[in-house]
Amino acid sequence: MSSVVEDVIAFCRMFSSFEREEICCGTVSPAQCVLLQTLTEGEWDISGLASHARVTKGAMTRLVDGLDNRGLVARQRAEDDARRVLISLMPDGKKEAKRLHRLTERSIATIFERIPAEERDQVVRSLHLLREAAEQTRNQLDCC
Repeated sequence: MSSVVEDVIAFCRMFSSFEREEICCGTVSPAQCVLLQTLTEGEWDISGLASHARVTKGAMTRLVDGLDNRGLVARQRAEDDARRVLISLMPDGKKEAKRLHRLTERSIATIFERIPAEERDQVVRSLHLLREAAEQTRNQLDCC
């Protein structure tokens, strides 16, 4: 099992570095990149975003503040509960999220080109299984 552990850790670290250097390219942090792409799904409140990203509400507020200062996101009070603040993408935020998504797709395509064509379907199935297993055990893995 240690070989699998080492491979998963190495891949995650390499992709994280790749994401930071090739996808975000200094325009936004990797965390802001993920946040922008999450917001393409629609409005979220800070609590929902924090839970989804598995960070504290304070950390998420700081991430949103940075994007808000750049005019990429907007805040507005929820109509049903004035205590809730909803976060949504501004037009420039939508453009940036789309640009980052295209870069992500292109980066993953470049990686997949290095995998022999006859093995790509197997890799896709394996990644899907790994993702499902991780999502199913997400709450059990909390150790902090």
